Amino acid sequence: MKVDNSYSDYMYNFIDTICKEFGPRYSCSDAEKNANIWIKEELDNFCDETFIDEFETRPSLYPQGLTKVVGFLVGVSPLFMPLMFPFPIISLILVIWGIIVLYSELFLMKEWIGFLFKTKKSSNVFGIIKPTGDVKFRIIFEGHTDSAREMNIASYKLRWRKIIGRIGLYFMFHTIIFSLWKFIAQMVSGSSIVLINWSIFSWTIVDYFYFIPLIVIYPFFVLLLKGFLGKTVVLGANDNLSGSAVSAAIGKFLSENRPKNVEVWIGSQGSEEVGDKGAKAFVEKYGKLGALDNAYAVVLECCGAAERVLLIEKDMHTAAYPKELNKKLQIAYENAKKDNPDILPLEVGSLKIGSCDACRYIHEGYKASPLFGLESNKKKAVNWHSVNDKPENISKKVLKDFFEISLKFVELIDNEFNS
Repeated sequence: MKVDNSYSDYMYNFIDTICKEFGPRYSCSDAEKNANIWIKEELDNFCDETFIDEFETRPSLYPQGLTKVVGFLVGVSPLFMPLMFPFPIISLILVIWGIIVLYSELFLMKEWIGFLFKTKKSSNVFGIIKPTGDVKFRIIFEGHTDSAREMNIASYKLRWRKIIGRIGLYFMFHTIIFSLWKFIAQMVSGSSIVLINWSIFSWTIVDYFYFIPLIVIYPFFVLLLKGFLGKTVVLGANDNLSGSAVSAAIGKFLSENRPKNVEVWIGSQGSEEVGDKGAKAFVEKYGKLGALDNAYAVVLECCGAAERVLLIEKDMHTAAYPKELNKKLQIAYENAKKDNPDILPLEVGSLKIGSCDACRYIHEGYKASPLFGLESNKKKAVNWHSVNDKPENISKKVLKDFFEISLKFVELIDNEFNS
């Protein structure tokens, strides 16, 4: 199944057109909505069915909203340290509360603090390519339309990212240790450890050990927060119009070279950058309709500027991806490599920080895996959440590599049902 270079041009032009016509497309914005309408009109040209689904979400919650909440809870914790017994324990409580919010919202995506943020509308867009015979299986390919706010910390040099991250996070543990120490010391020793008493303030020897290092530590905590609170919405050419473009090209190719047994859905989710909310809505709706019961979902992520393809076994949202599906994607890759020896190298691994829409399928018991484009020796996408994530930095060769792997995967699954 060889493909010509016209599909590389098609995918690049898909990305370039959306970036130029609609610009940055933050979750629930008019730009995201209008870009999805444009994508639907494009899919209408070759798909048997197309649809747009609207859903409600809270775009300000994840990740910037939770960062602000955690930043506030942890950031004000030192204010309670110089107070008299038992108030220093509030510092510990605030930090623990902040850690619980961080873990529950960032990693588990519980949305417990959702009531603090406004609800808005977003959308997903999909097209369907029907097989020549009966539908015996279904494959879903998807990217996402929305783009992220700039992640300032991603532009820091790796050495500084590590320094800021480690010292910034240490501030929380520093406060926990000394808040507990002061609380216990005051409870056990009473006024014997107190150096100065004034109104509600009670300065002890413990406070010297806490506040003097804070002169250095606290600014790093502030820098860490600022690193996750960029204001500029980026174009998101690689992350992740590239996935949407490859999905569209798959549909365009298969409309002229139809599988016999496999129905293929191709599309672009909304609101991925704010917690995979489009995929969540998609899985909830079509899972109930049974469309995902006999299906694989392949999430194409950052596949327009990459130095390697990562097949993920596990991500930060505690999603373990099915070995069965990953094995078939590896076979599809090897089949693509026979026709294209210069294809990007494939690796299998995990993402401690990072994920994509695929986790939403896994959490509901469906089979999905991402094909993730990353930098060499780094678990970060090229120009990730950066103002440099624009069409000029997209590689047609990389787009074609992901496109060919995807087509080989469709061919592999379709052939399994030939009898």
